[in-house]
Amino acid sequence: MQRDIALAILGASVGMAGLLLVFAGFLFAQAASFPKKTTDDIVIDKYRRAGQFGVWPFLLSIFNASLALMWLLWCDSLLYLATVVCFFFSLAFAAVYGATVLRSYL
Repeated sequence: MQRDIALAILGASVGMAGLLLVFAGFLFAQAASFPKKTTDDIVIDKYRRAGQFGVWPFLLSIFNASLALMWLLWCDSLLYLATVVCFFFSLAFAAVYGATVLRSYL
């Protein structure tokens, strides 16, 4: 059962990292699409900062995927616990980031 959970976490973490990368890229593209002559730098920087903040949940998801892969290779109980705990933090961080950005920026 632990192997199935680790495989699910590996797939979910990589999938979530991909979604976060696309979402952060969308925010960078949105910031770049504003005309500089008619848009305040504050507005452009707001979108750019939101995209930059999206790198953190992305990196956490990639780290979590690496933990799951390491567990699949070495089957250590501490690695398994770290993988599961990190996945819950990763889900929570991505949810807070997504909700904040959707509510505030889009």
